[in-house]
This record gives sequence, structure tokens and C-alpha cells, in this order.
Amino acid sequence: MKIALVCPYDFSRPGGVKSHIVSLSKHLAMIGHEVKIIAPNINANLVEEKNVHFFGQNKSVNIGGTKIDVNIALGQEKKALKSFLQMEAFDIVHYHTIWNPFLPFQVLKYSKTKQIATFHDTPKSEFVGKYIMPTMARWIFRFLDQIISVSKSQSSFISRFSKREIHIIPNGIDLNEIDELAPKKNTRKDDFFQLFFMGRLEPRKGVMHALQAFQELKQRYPKMKLVIAGDGDGRVEVEKFISDHSLLDVELMGFVDEATKYRLLKESEIYLAPALYGESFGIVLLESMAVGTPIAGYANSGYKNVITEEMNEGFAEPGNLDQLVSCIEKLISPPKRKALSKHGLEKVKKYDWAEVSMEVNAIYDRI
Repeated sequence: MKIALVCPYDFSRPGGVKSHIVSLSKHLAMIGHEVKIIAPNINANLVEEKNVHFFGQNKSVNIGGTKIDVNIALGQEKKALKSFLQMEAFDIVHYHTIWNPFLPFQVLKYSKTKQIATFHDTPKSEFVGKYIMPTMARWIFRFLDQIISVSKSQSSFISRFSKREIHIIPNGIDLNEIDELAPKKNTRKDDFFQLFFMGRLEPRKGVMHALQAFQELKQRYPKMKLVIAGDGDGRVEVEKFISDHSLLDVELMGFVDEATKYRLLKESEIYLAPALYGESFGIVLLESMAVGTPIAGYANSGYKNVITEEMNEGFAEPGNLDQLVSCIEKLISPPKRKALSKHGLEKVKKYDWAEVSMEVNAIYDRI
């Protein structure tokens, strides 16, 4: 089949949805499909993937503590988009986060083929989750032939006002690719106990909770360090906190590439996942499990889709900093980390894209 995957975000920027689309594209091609990706025309020269086609312009706006990309194709770019869809004559157009304005709606309007959407996002407020999201979903469902959600927790926000069938297909990770990128063993030279945080520097991702937990633990464990990968509007607050409290052994890496990400995960004793809310799944948890790094964080509704019973003692109630510190401290024990590492390596296998892509392919075959 000839398939278009529609991404509403800046494709040059790291992110869970982008990672999902790139991996799905790769594995659909391995099955034998011809796959092309449609994305906003932002920083196209920084995108390495060769099968991405860019349309429209983008503006990032802050809504509810996170950045939202707003993109639209106008004038000649709108004509180019219509021409592209007509010329390619896709068998299936597969949208990801379809309601991110406005490019996906334009593709939906101009495309004359079968339409599928995967819903990735969870609401950033109770009102949005209870009323806005299910109302929007019910309207959008009318235009879709099949509907996919990445988790049961995410699907609960879009199914409230509709009886449409929603297929639960989780996010995946490429275990072969991770095996190639990640070092086989920890080659770090220092003897510090390393905590690692990765994500956008914004309130809901919990970077300040990671810093505050580290500040408390550092007093009891002087040979502890914290590495932070990621960037965002919260960087100024992070730097100010480090300076105001004279915190030592905190390293700010900024955005890192895939190889560096897996090296840092492999080198770290514990991965910190203190996101407070707004997570639909938890790909980063899978990535950490795939390299055998134990995880401590907050048990938000999205992460609960991944957390097993054995992993529970590493996860605190969202926002409870004292519990988070206690969870991290529990995992300092080498035997405990070794057991969790072995457990994660085993449990992550079911999320391999080789398996997940076949579930998506089965939905394609249905229509």
C-alpha cells in the first residue's frame, strides 16, 4: 500500500510523536509499504529523514504549561499540498495528533482516501479532558475510517461522547536500533552515582522536582551527580535554582542526539521521570528499560500504562517530592537496581516496533 503519515510538529525537533512516526515509517517500509511523511515546513534543512515532505509554516505558542505548534499551508504552499495529495494518490492517510491546528485538517479536507488517526495526547487540564477533548474527538471521528489510541488512559479522554471502536496500540521502540546505538557497558570515567533527567524544560515535565530531589539527596550522598538533557523556556529557572543554591555536579546538556541519549541512559544509575501530568504513555520509560537503567519518577496516568508491579516502588504520587526522594533512595541499592534492570530488559520486548507495526498493519488491512 501507499501510505502517508501526517505529523503536525516541527520534524527537526526531538519528541515522542516524531519518534513514533519515524519508527512506524521504517517498519511499514520493511513490511513492503511505500511510506511518505507530511510535516510543517520548519527547519527542513535540519531533518535527516529522506521521505519527509514539507508544507506550511509554524508558530509555537505556550498553552497550559507546554508548547503547542500551530501550522498552516497558505497561498502557493496550499496549492502544492493539494497537488501533492492528488499526484501521490495514497491508499491510506494516517494522522498523528490530528487536531493540532491546522495542517492535518487541510490534509483531511484535500485527501480523498481512507483516513486513520492515532491519538497520542492527554489533556493539560481537567476541563479540557472532561469536555473539550471528547467533544472535539466526537466531531473528528466522523471523518475517520479507523481510530487508534496509544493507551487506555489516553482513549478514556476521547471516547466519552462516542461509541466508535478505538484500537489500543501502544507506542513502540526499535530494540535493534537501540542495541546498535547504546554502548554495551557503562564506560563513564568518574565514580559518581549519576541521575539522569531528559525532557523539555517546562513545568509539567517536572525538571524542577528532579533538581529539588537531587538537592536533598546531594546532602546525604556527596558523590551523586545530575545530568539534564533537554531545553525549553524553563532553562532560565533551572539555571537560577542551581546558582541560588550553589548546587554542584549538575550538568545541563541541552538537546542531545539519539546516540548521546542512549549513552547517557546507559551510563546513569537511575533515570528520573518526574512528569506531573499530560503524558499519554511513556516512551522514555521504554527507552530506559531497553538499556537496563532503573527508573524513579511520578506515577502519572500515562506512565501507569508502562509501569509494572515490580517497578511500582520507584514511582511516587505525582507532585509528592518527599515520596520521590524516597523512591530514588530505594533504588540506590545495587541488588535492587540489578533486579529492576533485568526486569525492564524482559518486559520491554513486547513494545518492539517489529511487533507493534504489525498491529498497525492489521488496521490498514481492515479498510
